[in-house]
Amino acid sequence: MTNLTPYNISLTSSSPTFLYEPFRDGSAADDHGDPANGWRGTFSELQVWPSPGIENVGLGVPLRETYMDGAYVTLNFEGTGIYLCLTPINSSYTFTIDNNPITTAGSGSDPACASSGGQVMVYAAGLEYANHSATLRVNAEGEADFLFYGGLVTLGISGTNAVVQYIDDTDPGWTYEPGGDWIYSDPAGEDAVGDYNQTRHYLCQWGASYNARYTFNGSSAVQLLGLLNWNVGPYTVQLNDITGVYNASDLWRESQQVLFFQGGLDPSKEYTILLMNYDANAPNASQPYSGTPCATVDALVLTKPAPASTPSGNPTPVGAIAGGVSGGVVALCIIAFLLWFFVWRRRQLNLKQPVSLDTNPTVFTPPTAQAMSYTSSNPGYWGTAMTPDGNLTSRSGGYTDGPSSTDHNTVVVQNSPSTPATPYTPFWQSKTRCDSPGDRRETRLGRALPRTASSEPTATPQPSSDVQLDSNDYDRAPTQALVSVLNRRLHAEYREENEESELPNYTPHL
Repeated sequence: MTNLTPYNISLTSSSPTFLYEPFRDGSAADDHGDPANGWRGTFSELQVWPSPGIENVGLGVPLRETYMDGAYVTLNFEGTGIYLCLTPINSSYTFTIDNNPITTAGSGSDPACASSGGQVMVYAAGLEYANHSATLRVNAEGEADFLFYGGLVTLGISGTNAVVQYIDDTDPGWTYEPGGDWIYSDPAGEDAVGDYNQTRHYLCQWGASYNARYTFNGSSAVQLLGLLNWNVGPYTVQLNDITGVYNASDLWRESQQVLFFQGGLDPSKEYTILLMNYDANAPNASQPYSGTPCATVDALVLTKPAPASTPSGNPTPVGAIAGGVSGGVVALCIIAFLLWFFVWRRRQLNLKQPVSLDTNPTVFTPPTAQAMSYTSSNPGYWGTAMTPDGNLTSRSGGYTDGPSSTDHNTVVVQNSPSTPATPYTPFWQSKTRCDSPGDRRETRLGRALPRTASSEPTATPQPSSDVQLDSNDYDRAPTQALVSVLNRRLHAEYREENEESELPNYTPHL
């Protein structure tokens, strides 16, 4: 029992678990319960007591009062503490636990008594977990009033958190014996107003065979709720090997009252609670309203340990970590691939577009008047001139060629660097096409000019690099033009390696 956690339950002064002497009122009391001879049940907002009946409903907080010197109330419980709420008016009291006087007291404003209306709280806390008997005795002189409001009792439960579960009287786990004698009050009949879920089972047959039972497990504490009334009498409750006898007779109709409670249960064990409408000490009990005492079942309240929660710091399973990391890596790889593909695609599209800039532009040099008057019937090519014997001669000066009377294509040729005169125009931008339909003429890339002083530059620069022609120009060029270009390149390479003046020529074999 040392591992149990304290757990408080609240008991009103009307609960039959409080044993009043010489009587608790109800049918056992004379004249509706005379406070001069015992205890009388009342409510904080009432001044007049109605005639006995089963429809009397109180107003305010229920309490018990007495003027009788020596009257007392006892509560037997298994737990570690008890807190009782009371108001002594010109009277005193004695409080004992297991016949030992207890002098500890506090204000009625303590949370244990704040809602009751009592002015004083007497208590015993920190007791050894065991069965205890708490008794409050009244020391009255004359008609000094003493008011008792009930209190709290500290039980023990397993675990640090508690989950409360209500088992209604309609739950199929209940067994009512004999089945045909128990009467069910449903919400439609308005007979169970104030009961849990507005339902209730009751019978008015006396004997040990008239009972109701329920079997449960997984709980640390249990409470049985029922109705108190004028026509209800003694009853016996058994919880496995625990037995208690009580009396639910009352001058008032009071719902959801604690008929029985027990803590310190083992959640791993199974328990059966049994309510019998019988008291072996009063085998011939009766009540003044209808003769045979009645018994009621409203609900069962189970207090269960809360399931252990998973701490936030618990390590995540390795499989979950690996899966998360793998998923993240795959996602990053997909994103990286999409970005790379986007950039690569853009670059490929840019490479497919025609180049619009020349990295080594050549400045065009206007021809002289003498050059403009020179004509030749033999085609020449950039950087070369055709001699009368048909040989090619390298030229380094810039030149241009006017249109021939038989040509329909005009090509402005890029030349080697010379003295700047006019802005440079790229080859492919200045070329014009004048092909007649069905008749494509040879493309003239240039004509040789005579070597004159006016056309010769002040310094003889080296020929520029090969002309960068569009692949479409090569496709359209005739064979003779391609041969001439090839000869020019062969001549340049031959001069670098040989000193002979005669240059080889490539002759196509068609």
